[in-house]
Amino acid sequence: MVESKGGSRMSIEAVLDRATRSQWEVYIQHAERTDLQLRGQGIEATIEEEDTGYGVRVIIPRSDGAGVGFASCNSLEELEATARKAQDLARVNRSQFFELPRKKKLASVTVADRRILRDHRAAATDYAEAAQAIVSDQSDATLTFGKVRTYVVDTQILNSHGLSCKSTGTYAYVEMSFKVESRNGPTELWPTRYARRISDVEPTKIIPRWLDIARTCLKRHSPKTEETTVIFSPPIVCDVFVPTLGYHATADALEQNLSQFKPGMRVGSDRLSVADDGLYPYGLRTNPFDDEGQPQQRTKIIEKGIFKDYLYDQLHAHTMSHAPTGNGVRLRGDVDERFQVAPANRTTNLSIEPGDEDIHELIANVKEGIMIYQGAWINPDEITTRFGAEIRSAQEIVDGELGEGIVGGTVSGSALDLITKITGISDNPEIVSAYSFGCVAPYMRFDNVQISGPS
Repeated sequence: MVESKGGSRMSIEAVLDRATRSQWEVYIQHAERTDLQLRGQGIEATIEEEDTGYGVRVIIPRSDGAGVGFASCNSLEELEATARKAQDLARVNRSQFFELPRKKKLASVTVADRRILRDHRAAATDYAEAAQAIVSDQSDATLTFGKVRTYVVDTQILNSHGLSCKSTGTYAYVEMSFKVESRNGPTELWPTRYARRISDVEPTKIIPRWLDIARTCLKRHSPKTEETTVIFSPPIVCDVFVPTLGYHATADALEQNLSQFKPGMRVGSDRLSVADDGLYPYGLRTNPFDDEGQPQQRTKIIEKGIFKDYLYDQLHAHTMSHAPTGNGVRLRGDVDERFQVAPANRTTNLSIEPGDEDIHELIANVKEGIMIYQGAWINPDEITTRFGAEIRSAQEIVDGELGEGIVGGTVSGSALDLITKITGISDNPEIVSAYSFGCVAPYMRFDNVQISGPS
C-alpha cells in the first residue's frame, strides 16, 4: 500500500490489475537530489529536488506474439491513466511474446555511500568547498564553472507475477571547467565524472590530477597526420567500447543478425578480457537486480581475445531459449530519470580486466606516440563501430617520455579493429563515465591508430 498526495491509501497492484487485465510491470523511482552550481569561489545556485516516477509496461498475448506498451508518469494519481495508456499502446504494437520475470534470489551488494545517505546536501556542499579550496591554492588556475550533484535513489519493481524488489543507491556527479594560464597563454579542461560514492571522486585526488592534465597543454601543438601508437585514458576507453563491444555482445544484436561476434571466435588480442559485471563493487550500474527484476551477475564476454557468450534481457532470454543474464537496462541521460523509458538489452558495467603494466611502463615502451586524455564526443556507431573525434587534450610521447601537449586534429578508427591492435593494458582500472555510462576501464595502448592533423 502507498499513500497518494491527497492522503488516501491505495494498492498499486490493485490499480494495475484493474487498469490492464494483462501482464504488467511498474518501475518506481523516488529520488532526492542536490545540485550545486559553482562559479569561482562561490556557489552560484543551489537546487534541491525530490521526485517520484512510475514506468508501466504492459504485455498482451496474441496468436502471433504479443503487444507491448510502455508509458510513464510522475504522480501516483496518474498511475491508472498511465497504465491504460500502456494498455492501449500494447493493443497496437507488435512484439514476440515473453513472460515477465518471477521472484528469484538476489545477490547482496552495497550501492550506497553513507555520507550521501546521511545528508546529501551536506555531502555536496563539503565536496564543492573542498574542490574550490584546492583550486584557489593554485596560482595559475581558476575554476570558471563547476557542478556538484548528489543523489539518493530508491528503486522498486513490481509485476503481475508477484515479483517485488527494492534497492537504495547513491550517486555523485562532478563537472568542472578549469582555466590554467602561463606566459604561453591559457588552456582549459572541462572534465566530468559520475560515481556511486564520494571516495571514488575524492577532490584531493581527482582535482590535482585534472589540473595536471590541463597544464600539459600550456605548451602545445597540433598532431601530424599519421598512424601511430596511442594510449587511451579510461574515459576514452569507456566512450569507444561501451556502445560498440557492449552492443555486439547483446542477444538483441544477434537476433537482428548484426553482431560481429560468435562464441569461440577470436575477436581481439589475447591481452583482452572483458566481462559484463552487474555486481562490481560500487559500479555505476551495480545493483542486486536489473531494470526488469532479474538478478544481475558477472558474465564473461571476451576471454583472452575469444568471444564467450551474449548478454540477455527478459525478452531475448525467453524468445531465444537462454537463461537471462540480468541485462534489461533502462537507458536514460540522468540516473534519476530511468523510470521514463522501457528496458533495453544492454550492458550493466562493461568491465575490462587489468593488464600487468602500470601507466609509467605503458608510456616507457612507446618510441613515438600520443596519450589522449580527452576528446570531443566520440559517438561511435554501434553497428559499424566506427568513430572519429576532435582531440581536446593529449600529450606527445617521445622515447618513452611524455612531452608537449597536443590539441586539435582528430583520432578515428573502428572499435572492432582497435581490439586487434592492443599492445598494453594498465594494471589499475577505474570506475568511469564519459558520454557513455557504466564502465570499469584501464588505460589501453594500441598500435597503428589513425591521427589526422589540421588540413
